[in-house]
Amino acid sequence: LHRPLAAGLILLAAAAAWYQDHLGAVIDKLMIQNVMNTTVTESRQLITVPYLRHMFLTGVIPAVLLFWPRITYARVRGLLWRFPLTIAASFLLTFGFLFINLKANVSIIREHHELLGSYQPGATIGALVRYAKMELRAGNVEVKPLGQDAAKGPALLATKKPVLLVLFAGETARAQNFGLNGYSRNTTPELSQLDVFNFKDATSCGTSTAVSLPCMFSPFDRSDYSHERFMGSENLLDVLAHAGVDPVWVDNNTGDQNIARRTGARMVDVTLNPAACAGGECTDAALLTELSAQIGSITEDTVLVLHMIGSHGPAYYLRYPEGFAPFIPDCRTAEFDYCSQQEIVNAYDNSIAFTDHIIASAIKMLDQQDRVSPALFFLSDHGESLGEAGLYLHAAPMFMAPEVQTQVPFLMWLPQKFQETMHVNAACLTDRTSQPVS
Repeated sequence: LHRPLAAGLILLAAAAAWYQDHLGAVIDKLMIQNVMNTTVTESRQLITVPYLRHMFLTGVIPAVLLFWPRITYARVRGLLWRFPLTIAASFLLTFGFLFINLKANVSIIREHHELLGSYQPGATIGALVRYAKMELRAGNVEVKPLGQDAAKGPALLATKKPVLLVLFAGETARAQNFGLNGYSRNTTPELSQLDVFNFKDATSCGTSTAVSLPCMFSPFDRSDYSHERFMGSENLLDVLAHAGVDPVWVDNNTGDQNIARRTGARMVDVTLNPAACAGGECTDAALLTELSAQIGSITEDTVLVLHMIGSHGPAYYLRYPEGFAPFIPDCRTAEFDYCSQQEIVNAYDNSIAFTDHIIASAIKMLDQQDRVSPALFFLSDHGESLGEAGLYLHAAPMFMAPEVQTQVPFLMWLPQKFQETMHVNAACLTDRTSQPVS
């Protein structure tokens, strides 16, 4: 049993070490949740040639070497004293080395919990166990109703056309690289020409889609949110349904994260826009086709949630079509070791610029039709690290997450007729754009 088990631990530690050393990732319960919720397409982007080389040298070869030596096993009588003696000696040596400088070691362990989170493969095994416990608890909770008395207000009832609120749930867009927020590059040239309410100080609920997106639609704030509490409560889509508003979820990412499990969700229809999905993974241009189809078919008040692929890394260059690259040279691989820091930033900024194009195009599409009374929200689930302090991508634990992973863009487009119909105080809303929101 020892050698197969040790081989498995070596392979697990090698895989975890790659993401820790190259991306600054912390393998905790939430990271395991992200892994379980990802797609095959997204996973392939993380399996690169350097990763395979690392796994072969530090994982496969050591694991294979374990089976090389021939072992003469002791008799059972000998094992009765050798096995416990080996365990006892191992613990004595481990704690003996700790006690050599106990004062320093205790203070480090107490003040730097992230060190315990980097111990491999122990940290990953512990995270897997905690994730399994979390899912077991969440799977057994009873769902509490929320807002069953919700109803349409008088302004909504008085509208002559169906109201369509489009909610773009963005992916991995950080506020610091959003042109409307004062970024040195104009990554939002199209939105800057439109009349939108832009909230410049918006904070996410988490640093990963598996946490931030469900929290965004739940009745809980960051301090009260947990996966178990979310699974045990109805959410915004349920409340809309109770009120007689049709909630529609269309996904171009890793799924609805159980938000629409009672109201229904579907993935983008790749046949509607084959050009946007030619690479095997759709850009967000496919969502514009979905929006056009929805505008032509809805007959009742609707909230349409469009879950974007946005700026999801590490393959930022796949998030915008060929020929759409205002910032060059851009990183054209998912392996950051092959790109300079500026090339990585260029690719990420290109993805933000394409998001700007998608949101602006949606606004223009809504503004030019006359079938529905439209409005639009855009807000990102979390931000992204682009190498600051040695961190890349996202999903850092909240206690150590940098602002680039928690500060997100958030804007609204409310046309004049919508403001008048819904009695929106534009001056009041404008004042709120400069205040912190979450």
